[in-house]
Amino acid sequence: MGHMECRTKWIGDMGFESHIRTHKFTMDAKTEVGGKDQGPTPKELLLASICGCTGMDVASILKKMRVNLLSCDVNAQANTTHGYPSIFEEVKLQYQIEGSDIKPEQAMKAVTLSMTKYCGVSAMVSKASPMTYEVILNGSKIGEGKADFEGAKG
Repeated sequence: MGHMECRTKWIGDMGFESHIRTHKFTMDAKTEVGGKDQGPTPKELLLASICGCTGMDVASILKKMRVNLLSCDVNAQANTTHGYPSIFEEVKLQYQIEGSDIKPEQAMKAVTLSMTKYCGVSAMVSKASPMTYEVILNGSKIGEGKADFEGAKG
């Protein structure tokens, strides 16, 4: 459907510089494993990709509901497995949504749709690592769930 390209160049030691369209960023390993900590690790960027992908879904869905969305923060935590390949044991997401006229059922619907239908990054990651989430609306926890993508290929 959509074509993507990334060019990545070794910049010495454990560092790599990636170019995507007009954007450039550096990835590196932590100093304790031989890197210079010039940027996030590839797995840290994967966590950021999950947050960005599902966050875009949730913000878009809530805007279509015509609510006054003040903020939508998505935080992620993951521990990695021991041995190789080292993957995420589990990814835990927390959505912090703010908006005075957003009803709990609207916030839950937006997150659930992202975590079961729309978020392509989560659909891919959840095949290897369980993903759970909790939703906080205006400072109060309103629900939780698990990523579950029935129709995803694989």
